[in-house]
Amino acid sequence: MTEKSPLRLLTVGDGDISFSLSLKRAYPAISVTASMLVESPTELCKLYLNAAENSQEFVDIWKEQIIYKVDATNLKETIKQKYDMILFNHPHLGDSSLLKSESLAAQRHHSLLAHYFHSAQDILYEKGRIHVCLSGNQPKTWNVIGAARNCGLQCISQESTSCPISKWLFEKKDGNVDSKYQLAEAKSHYKPPRKFRNGKLGSKHFLARYGYRHRRTEGDLFQGDAKEMNVQESVNFVFATDKDESKLPVELHVNTCKICRMEFDSIEHLGVHLRSPALPDVAHKSRKEENPTKEDSSVKCISQSTSFPYVSAKPTTVPPTTDSIDLCNATILVEAAVEKKYHSQRLKNICRQDDFPLSKYIKSKSQCENAIRNGRVFVNRLVAFDTGRILRENDIITLVKREHNKAADGNSHEVANDASLTIRFVQEIASTRTQGLSIVIANKPVGIRCVGSFSSITLEMKTKKHYECSRGVEKLYCRPLTKLDTGCAGLCALAISPEIIEDLDSLNICYNFTVLVHGSTPETWKKGIYAKIPTNGVRQWKRQRTEDNCADADDQKSSITLSSTVLDLEGAISIKFLDMLSISEADGQDEQCISTLTVSSRHDEGRMANVIPYILRKLGYPVVNDRFAKREYSCLPRRMKNVLKQKICIGCYSLDIEFEGVTQTVATEVHKRTQVEFWRDTLL
Repeated sequence: MTEKSPLRLLTVGDGDISFSLSLKRAYPAISVTASMLVESPTELCKLYLNAAENSQEFVDIWKEQIIYKVDATNLKETIKQKYDMILFNHPHLGDSSLLKSESLAAQRHHSLLAHYFHSAQDILYEKGRIHVCLSGNQPKTWNVIGAARNCGLQCISQESTSCPISKWLFEKKDGNVDSKYQLAEAKSHYKPPRKFRNGKLGSKHFLARYGYRHRRTEGDLFQGDAKEMNVQESVNFVFATDKDESKLPVELHVNTCKICRMEFDSIEHLGVHLRSPALPDVAHKSRKEENPTKEDSSVKCISQSTSFPYVSAKPTTVPPTTDSIDLCNATILVEAAVEKKYHSQRLKNICRQDDFPLSKYIKSKSQCENAIRNGRVFVNRLVAFDTGRILRENDIITLVKREHNKAADGNSHEVANDASLTIRFVQEIASTRTQGLSIVIANKPVGIRCVGSFSSITLEMKTKKHYECSRGVEKLYCRPLTKLDTGCAGLCALAISPEIIEDLDSLNICYNFTVLVHGSTPETWKKGIYAKIPTNGVRQWKRQRTEDNCADADDQKSSITLSSTVLDLEGAISIKFLDMLSISEADGQDEQCISTLTVSSRHDEGRMANVIPYILRKLGYPVVNDRFAKREYSCLPRRMKNVLKQKICIGCYSLDIEFEGVTQTVATEVHKRTQVEFWRDTLL
């Protein structure tokens, strides 16, 4: 690190200037220069609407510099001075064609990182450092450590983005940061929208309170569903020159890039790559284009481009589902044109405006999302797939009626609620002792609450209404016997009777869950093992932290032990292994394993779909898509994550019911996302 004052920093690829500006706001004593690929302030303001305001404060108030037309892989071409540290947040090529192949995307971004490290060393002071921030599984799949090592660098710090940046930004003497670099107060007008501060986008950033926002490469021109990128598990890496001179140079083929170690078909192709490493592929031995074009037409110099030629700002087309509705054969409930006052507003907002005709049927964003998911909303006579679609004046919005098919089987009926969620009644078990009393087994989807008379769309009220209609009576009593979590799908038991339902002493239910977990379980799990359900600690995050309940939680966590001895399932769970799959995401990467388990219990205090993931997480086998297992989820292949979306892989698909001395099993089809067999066919 140079002894010059102040500390000189260069930020690379800082789209809307918010990172550079937040650095300066936090530590006014440092000098920050911002750089980016775009050609001019005009181009920048087209990409990011907030860039004009940020640029004005950065230049006019803080008296710092912005440099345009900067290629991160060739910094010395436009940067003519040296810096103490160079920073690059979330480097990305922005090439939509790379979405087709994870291995190709990893290879290309490894090359980008290597050339960035090599280029940054040209404009560093002797003891300068290089920074890069990556998220999710990128450090592993892009092999950031290997890219740095090949450029003669060693990693000296890895810190989460939520920790104070002073941990890695400043060189410490005797364990303390220089007193002139004091953290400034975060003023109220610095704060960006809450989603950039509360971790909704995956990670909390220390500089968010000073105005930092992580933005897409396409900026405000992007028109897809997710306006902002999710950057979960973001990590800051800091590298310095490796002083170890004992390392021997590696002999490489004449057509191999010495920086990123990518091998090409010819010296000419290697030359094209070295001139513009971040541009779309030229032919190399790991991927030959089927229809190669001439070099002059396929390769452009980055500094000469007027925009992002390989960034697609167009939204992806979502294919219609098999349940989509044909407008010609549908019953139109309402059709209305967008008025001038709603010009440029989003579909989900317009539909529920009080003075807009569709608000009679659509009262909330979730109802709008469900209607679109079921293909009931049309824009200009074409089915709509995006709730965030921006509409123009005179666009025609149509809402059609959803048709419901009635099952022929008398024991299977379908009931739909206002939010277009479907409840399927699987079986009815009549009492032989009490007239009119029945145990009803219903298959509840995700999103419906089991208990409650406060709403007409709870499972309790839907069941009550359905059987009042089917029996032709004015009033029935309904008592939910199962308290399955709202976010979990599966079978639920309810009792219905013309009289008030007392305690059912003759009823005993065992719930059988199917779960998909991370990892490969021990051999002993094949025969089945048992674990006691903790009485405290499962929902500690919902309770105010005190010394007493924190101690209780620690005791409960340590008390989750496995036993091969059969335990009473009233206060325990039984876990049994079914199947396992090893997944290799990319060449040279560690294998990931997923396993299907069955978990059984007679515990009826509710929230079993919360208790089971808690126990499995503490045992080291978190449920896939458990919100407390983000790092394990980030290691899964992208193809798998695209299918999973945000759905946790657990469901109750079988009940063992003992009622009035008779035992029977009621089961429904197990969802494919919990089955290793499905992922084996999908991924391999």
